[in-house]
Amino acid sequence: MQNEIEALSFLPVYFLVATLLIATLSDLMTHRIPNNLLIPALAFALLASSVAGGITGLALSLAGMGVGLAMLLPVYALGAMGAGDVKLLAVAGAFLGPHGALMAGLFTFIAGAVLGLFWIAHRLLRPSVIHGLSRFAETYLGRSWQFAQVSIDRKEHTFAYAPAIAAGVALAFWQLGWEFPLVIGG
Repeated sequence: MQNEIEALSFLPVYFLVATLLIATLSDLMTHRIPNNLLIPALAFALLASSVAGGITGLALSLAGMGVGLAMLLPVYALGAMGAGDVKLLAVAGAFLGPHGALMAGLFTFIAGAVLGLFWIAHRLLRPSVIHGLSRFAETYLGRSWQFAQVSIDRKEHTFAYAPAIAAGVALAFWQLGWEFPLVIGG
């Protein structure tokens, strides 16, 4: 019986990790994080916290959600981030509690800065690669080739932030050295 309870205590971890992975893939591919992923994850976090920790667990989960929301909401208000990113950190905060959400948010900013530098470097280097391909084709194929850039769309000018949030949550786990389950029990 004790082993079954221990195994169930990891269920919120699996749910959070799955949510972060799916959100990251969705954000990378479509630059969207769907509500039909985030709403069930939030419901699960609140339910698991209240079942295991009673009203205290539910209060910690709601406080974590509020901290996660508050950390990214100003960035969204400035137009520098999508609403899905804000909601994703809020959902993660519901799993992590207020202290964990604060740590995850701080690490998310750091991870976002690092990933953003790589994104900028990629954007700056890509035109030189296209130019290099054009010169190669002209030199070795004997004619001028135009490697036109694909049509400019939202993906060209936005940065998928879900990977930074996933990295921030992972770093918060590592830094805090938590025993599982997450917010349940304090």
